[in-house]
Amino acid sequence: MTTSAVSIEKETVISERPHTFLRQTDGEDNGSIRSRFQSMILEMQESVCGALEALDGAGKFKEDAWTRPGGGGGISRVLQDGAVFEKAGVNISVVYGVMPPEAYRAAKASAADQKSGPVPFFAAGISSVIHQLLLFLSKEKMRILAIVL
Repeated sequence: MTTSAVSIEKETVISERPHTFLRQTDGEDNGSIRSRFQSMILEMQESVCGALEALDGAGKFKEDAWTRPGGGGGISRVLQDGAVFEKAGVNISVVYGVMPPEAYRAAKASAADQKSGPVPFFAAGISSVIHQLLLFLSKEKMRILAIVL
């Protein structure tokens, strides 16, 4: 059995968030699923962070934006040492890449759906992990993801 090495691309921190992480060929405001999903997760990140800051009363989110060589990027937001929350992270990513053929075959059960060679993909999502200061309260985790092959 032959295995191919998969390299993990390193993110690059950027000084300010871009208007979009979509490629020009995907269109920014054309109503595509990629464009609509990116808008939804950006709005959700803003809404969740605003609600958590209001609930906490003291902590403020710090933001880092990043890109990756294969295309796309993301926005990481972290609130730390607040009045209610020990740490809260609300992160989005909109990325492009190439899926190794082995991974694609494992994801698609039907032989008719198989493709030879690397398969391009688009993935976007939002995730959140929240830790409260009070130990008897449980932590919260949330993830919403879309993958297009």
